[in-house]
Amino acid sequence: MNVTVLAFGSRGDVQPAVALAAALALHGHATSLVAPRNFAALATRYGVGFRAMPIDMVEELRAPETEALFAGGGNPVALVRWSLQMIRRTGGGIASAVLEGAEDADLMVATALMGPFGALLAKRLEVPCVHAWWAPALAARDFLFAASETAPPRLPGWANRALFHGLEQGMWLAMRPAYRPACKICGLPPPPFAPPLRRAIGHGETLLLAYSEALLPRSREWPANVEVTGWWFLDDRANWTPPPELERFLADGPIPIYVGFGSMALFDRDASLDAVLAAVARAGARAVVSAGWGGLARNDLPPSIFALDEAPHDWLFPRMAAIVHHGGAGTTGAALRAGKPSVVTPFITDQHAWARLLFARGLAPAPLPHRALTADALAAAIRTALSDNAMRERAAAIGATVRAENGLANAVAAIERSAPR
Repeated sequence: MNVTVLAFGSRGDVQPAVALAAALALHGHATSLVAPRNFAALATRYGVGFRAMPIDMVEELRAPETEALFAGGGNPVALVRWSLQMIRRTGGGIASAVLEGAEDADLMVATALMGPFGALLAKRLEVPCVHAWWAPALAARDFLFAASETAPPRLPGWANRALFHGLEQGMWLAMRPAYRPACKICGLPPPPFAPPLRRAIGHGETLLLAYSEALLPRSREWPANVEVTGWWFLDDRANWTPPPELERFLADGPIPIYVGFGSMALFDRDASLDAVLAAVARAGARAVVSAGWGGLARNDLPPSIFALDEAPHDWLFPRMAAIVHHGGAGTTGAALRAGKPSVVTPFITDQHAWARLLFARGLAPAPLPHRALTADALAAAIRTALSDNAMRERAAAIGATVRAENGLANAVAAIERSAPR
């Protein structure tokens, strides 16, 4: 089977798609990835065919308007406005890249932010489309996965469902005009008024949710074509050699904590790093600090801090005492898989929801929104993560469960079941 996987966004959005494409290839399928051009090297490293979209996400996320968006906590109105501008500017190029990259596809997998494009372009190519999200991107009565900094009040089940549907519909109606150029390029009618993912599930198309039921059980009311697979990890420790300086740092003192904010844009890098350094010192800890795309780095660091560009989470996290991170779905999964407590400083959208969920399950202290982060609050949270034995035991227990799962194998099996006969 020839499978084209579509991905768009930051490293946290594209890396699971690379993992899926590589897993499909290992199962004998001809697989290619269509994604922003800065991910070409990552795809090539795993033997995945690659078709570049005409956009570089590192450049996009370092733009001043993006940094301002993240610094503001991801205000929904500002987020919609930013998304509209990006899709209007890049949508035609993305649609063309998908059409070229998927012209021989037997099946398309549209991950996360590529969902609307996948739903539209699969019709143009007349192939089945499997959808994938890193979060529960559909309504449920038994919980409300709210991607907002302010926690919603406890609501009855019907209100959870109605509120999600209302937000989903409102977001789609705001975004819908930006997809008109892609429809025109593809010779399709204008986008429908109903949200594409809701329509796809209603028509029986498969939706894969790439997280673990050990953290968030599947809603009882979801149809059978919605499957929670487990996380899609891209393991790299077998191909990565740690620098000798890192190995010496790990051996020369108490077990450190990890601090890193992944692909997040930092509005004030120096202030963020100052808060981290002060918090680590006040907590009496050592830390491995990952620069990430936001550039959380400088030269004048104390001996208790090791500066790192990047390292595979599957190698590094098991060697840490706790994980301080932004709450992205992939990093959340990696921290749980390692069996370590988290300290979450969410920036935007679903990061707030994952942070609240970890706190509710006793796997992390209360969330610390990054835009209001202080050294004292972060130090207190780090001390809790290091000293709360019950939290550490819960993290170790869920880690054993997550390590026993095989989200990629589950996803490949579901895709094969969705293939044309």
